[in-house]
Amino acid sequence: MEKRIIKFFIVTLLFLITYTYFVSKFFPQHTPPSIPSSQLISKESSEEDLTSINQPLEKIEVDKFIVSICLTGGYIKNLFIKEYNEELNFQDIGLILGDKEEFSLKRPSSNVIVLENKNLGIKKIWEFNDYIVKMKIDSPSNEKISLFSLILSLDGLEQRYQEILYKEKNKNIIRIAAGKIRKLDKNNLEILGGRDRYYTLVLFNGVYDTVINRINKKINLSTDIKEIEWVFYVGPQLSKELAKYNLEEIINYGFFHDIGMVIVKIFYFINYFVKNWGLSIILLSIIIYIILFPFTFKSTKAMKKMQELQPLIEEIREKYKDSPQKLNKEILEIYKKNKINPLGGCLPLLFQFPILFAIYQVFLRLIELKGVKFLWIEDLTLPDRAFELPFKLPFLGNYINLLPLIIIGLTYFQQKLTTPQSTSSEQTSMGIIFMILIGVIFYNFPSCIVIYWLTQNLLTLIYQYRVSKIKKVTV
Repeated sequence: MEKRIIKFFIVTLLFLITYTYFVSKFFPQHTPPSIPSSQLISKESSEEDLTSINQPLEKIEVDKFIVSICLTGGYIKNLFIKEYNEELNFQDIGLILGDKEEFSLKRPSSNVIVLENKNLGIKKIWEFNDYIVKMKIDSPSNEKISLFSLILSLDGLEQRYQEILYKEKNKNIIRIAAGKIRKLDKNNLEILGGRDRYYTLVLFNGVYDTVINRINKKINLSTDIKEIEWVFYVGPQLSKELAKYNLEEIINYGFFHDIGMVIVKIFYFINYFVKNWGLSIILLSIIIYIILFPFTFKSTKAMKKMQELQPLIEEIREKYKDSPQKLNKEILEIYKKNKINPLGGCLPLLFQFPILFAIYQVFLRLIELKGVKFLWIEDLTLPDRAFELPFKLPFLGNYINLLPLIIIGLTYFQQKLTTPQSTSSEQTSMGIIFMILIGVIFYNFPSCIVIYWLTQNLLTLIYQYRVSKIKKVTV
């Protein structure tokens, strides 16, 4: 093995260790243990004091949820969604702010919960049907009621997916990053809710007035007790579920949302036939590669022309090495004379990156990929963790992610195929830096995204190999 390759792998490993250290320090992957409510809630006013310390909870299984009921104050403390085996970030549903009286619990039917305090004359009813919850409050109180609280994730990467959203009549949905909210008053809303990476709680089928208030690590949405009934959807952000209630616009894939929606439809179509999400990712990558192949073909032609002119350009570099302006002018004249666009080799990237960013947003939000196994990968939304080590490496932990290392290898062979032997040492160094950056970028990416990019690279390598063989035969 060449010394250059050995140095390359050593530098790559050092970069990966450094990168993983900074990611684990500033962007932890796992949410730290939850802080007790008593430490999160401000005591500046009774309205902010949403919970009390060590409140006893009654856990009740209702339809798709396990509901934690707090009898002190009589409200839904939190919801556990059984299908996905996860507690939701939506809490404090139906709490009359400032009320700490004891409530009695009744179950008129399997999907109905009733909490009542006869002394106060307050009765609260929740009816669960699939992902739809109806909440009725009968109270003489003039206090505000908590519609729900969105718990801010302590993980910076997860928090960026948390939003408060609302829609006024005949207008588009407004989205506000939950971490930026302090206090808002909104009236006459058709839709009101919040969402995180996978789930959403949205009130609809009514007109809502609300005060949106940040209380330490909670975003609380409260309103006056004047409604007879509130109806909200609470569950996964699945198009087929949200479409039942005309709530599809809640789903959003960021700047490249339109591209993301097309990708989702193609992705679902593929999986309808193959019934395997991992294989569907590979087939999606192949389809996108075929669609973009004309641009790849043009790029390859441009790169071949530039390689043929490389000896001439090197002569000009040597001739005008003391005159940068003259050098650039001469090189541009050569490109112009031979009808070469210096940026032609980058053409596929102009189309690949928007698609890659859209896929990044889509795959990170698709709950269908959550917990899905493929080959050795235990969860497509996490790094592949191919090998578990009997010891813990500094910053890397006790897992080795194999897929990003394969991508580095493919990138190396791509450069060997496309780089002429006359390439300068500076260009060779740039190639090594590029390979290292690829490994750094993808090392802790979710495996679903790495599989997509790995397939793209493999197809590109096969094509470049065939081109190089044809060139040799022609010569």
